[in-house]
Amino acid sequence: MSAQGMGTGKRARRPVKAVETDLPPIAVDFRDVAVEAGLVGVNVSGGATRKKYILEATGNGAAIFDFDNDGLMDVFLPTASTLDGKEPPGTTNRLYRNLGGLRFADVTEKAGLKRSGWGQGVCVGDYDNDGWRDLFVTYYGQSTLFRNQGDGTFRDVTAEAGLLSPGVR
Repeated sequence: MSAQGMGTGKRARRPVKAVETDLPPIAVDFRDVAVEAGLVGVNVSGGATRKKYILEATGNGAAIFDFDNDGLMDVFLPTASTLDGKEPPGTTNRLYRNLGGLRFADVTEKAGLKRSGWGQGVCVGDYDNDGWRDLFVTYYGQSTLFRNQGDGTFRDVTAEAGLLSPGVR
């Protein structure tokens, strides 16, 4: 890996070639299938009428991963909130298990991932090398490491992993 030009304000110019093709344009048709697929949930990102802080204008992130090792990609969505802490009903993280055929089931509560707060992002990885994908959810305040138990549930292991951040807000 080279660090040429880094920090100097100078970059080597490289021309970008246009790609010519005889192929016809591709027709694209998008259709919202979230409700019929079962991907429904409350998403709140700050105040309904006014966004005062940058935190209120950013997204929550998403993780598309196979949490149950069945070969199908599942969906995890961190929740957001309001800065005054008054979450509307139903505001929580969401884990949707892929049932196949573009159908998903909300398994959030069963999986132990129901939590309110201001989720700002999520990372997926196998932090303990047990073959099951774990979740690290960044929150406004204390971020949380959820260990995949391999039985369809997750456990908060933030403290035992040494990731507690007292006093962070």
